[in-house]
Amino acid sequence: MDVDADDYSCLLQSLKRRRALTSDELRVIAEHDMDDHQGMHCVEEDALDAELLQAQVQTEELEEEDDEMDCDLEPRRASEGRPLGLDLGSVRRAVRLTTSVMLCEIDFFMLFFTQAIVADICGFTNRQGWELVLNRASYAGVEGVWNEVTPDEFYRFMGLLIYMGFHVLPDMHLYWGTKSLQGSWARSFMSRDRFKALLAALHVVDPATEDNQDRLKKLRYLMDHLKQKCQELFQPNQNLAIDERMVKSKGRSGLKQFMKGKPTRWGFKLWVIATSDSGYTLDFNVYTGSRDGRVTDLATKVVEALIQPYKDQGYNLWMDNFYTSPALMVTLRQIGINACGTCRINRKKFPEEFKDVKTWERKTDRGDMRWCRVEDGILVIQWKDTRAVTCLSNFHNANDSTNVTRLVKKDATWSSLVVRQPAVISDYNKHMGGVDRSDQMISSYNVLQKTQKWWKTLFFHFIDIAVVNSFLLFQEWQHSQAGDKHRLADYSHITFRENLSRQLAGLDIHASSPSHSLKPVASSFHVTHTPELQKSANNCWLCYRKSRIQRKTKFACMAPECNGKRFCIVQSRNCFRAWHSAECDQFRAEA
Repeated sequence: MDVDADDYSCLLQSLKRRRALTSDELRVIAEHDMDDHQGMHCVEEDALDAELLQAQVQTEELEEEDDEMDCDLEPRRASEGRPLGLDLGSVRRAVRLTTSVMLCEIDFFMLFFTQAIVADICGFTNRQGWELVLNRASYAGVEGVWNEVTPDEFYRFMGLLIYMGFHVLPDMHLYWGTKSLQGSWARSFMSRDRFKALLAALHVVDPATEDNQDRLKKLRYLMDHLKQKCQELFQPNQNLAIDERMVKSKGRSGLKQFMKGKPTRWGFKLWVIATSDSGYTLDFNVYTGSRDGRVTDLATKVVEALIQPYKDQGYNLWMDNFYTSPALMVTLRQIGINACGTCRINRKKFPEEFKDVKTWERKTDRGDMRWCRVEDGILVIQWKDTRAVTCLSNFHNANDSTNVTRLVKKDATWSSLVVRQPAVISDYNKHMGGVDRSDQMISSYNVLQKTQKWWKTLFFHFIDIAVVNSFLLFQEWQHSQAGDKHRLADYSHITFRENLSRQLAGLDIHASSPSHSLKPVASSFHVTHTPELQKSANNCWLCYRKSRIQRKTKFACMAPECNGKRFCIVQSRNCFRAWHSAECDQFRAEA
């Protein structure tokens, strides 16, 4: 390209004014510079080169923005290279698969509780178990030592917890009961004593690495792993929801919170971000309270922490009135997040003319609305339904609306009334329930057990999060494998939990029930057992077993089957004879 000195001067003036240059203009400047720069000082030449490089970078950025102009409303994935929904690549790498075969429920659960993390938990639990048997021998094995837990046994332990979640009994001991109408499949997982030993020795963090300044030190290792897996395995669609979640607990802990008006009033509070369509838990943080007094911008910090991985990607975020404020809406717009939520009228920078909501309610009819724009174009809209509803949005149009039907009573007669509803309210009702949907699935069959350790309650909840997320991933996998003839139709949450529990225990789907049969009493049992007089007196075993009455006696049966049990032999009763007769077969079976 031939260019004269006047054209070159015009281009330089454009560069000094920081006008974005085209690629042809940059090439003209570069060629002219190579041909003739004899009279330019070296410092001026270096400065011009730096300006040319900066202008070229700015031009490339403008071209990239033009290419993305048509898809601003959809989440952008060019930088990450990840498709929406289930990350099939991560799933296949995790289970070492290269073909599109149908996976089992356990494969998806092990994406969260991987073999590596379970092996670490087994190591921590075994270390705690050896210390435990020194203080309480009842947790030891038959040889008086701790039987080390293996990853396979720990998976069975979690499978038993999941089984107890959907097969609920009022007392844990009833799962291994031997009386009629008692008992369950629990004995196919492990014995009752072993379950209690693992529950007592459970440890999910290395004690040597615990940070005393961290209030979640007992869970930090497992919690960070689970949070990472939740984000790695699933790329959410456009709509996300943030809300709080309560994990029921009545134990003594400084982390326990009280929330008036909630179904679960006492427990641990979690800040959760989930997908609006399925309820998949993307991330969560456990609220540990404030050590520095009252925090005035708690809601803003919660939202910014949870939404950080999704900024500048065109996501829509939905919140309730605990989080929403005009200042937060401005902040989210600056980081590329479309946000909408209900709002309280006492928020800072809320328009004064909209605070007379009570008076406005009395003067308006159902379906009326008013709106205004505040700082940086944030939309404030109030709509009259049964009561006034106030919403804030940084991306909605106030004039967009839809029609909804309401039942109204007039003169003792119910009739239908079609009213106008703003699109802000309609979209909020549609997309806000992501966390509530996740809570509903978790609470239906949660694995919570009574425990004296506060952190174990949260450990049980982490299992629930992994189960629900793996169930949603399994459904996503089924939809992606539509051509597979083994794909199940109408696959329910309870079916997933049943199959997962069965696979963790290694049980066949058609296995017979582990019925507990009473041991037959040999004929020699009634003739070879004789009472022996001992030096010291102890409680009669049968009296205490029947009526919880402590009666001292020196007579004992030293036969191997009785193992030195004490029995009353007096004129009014003969517990020794009753014990060795058929009437006490049930008590002998329980012993």
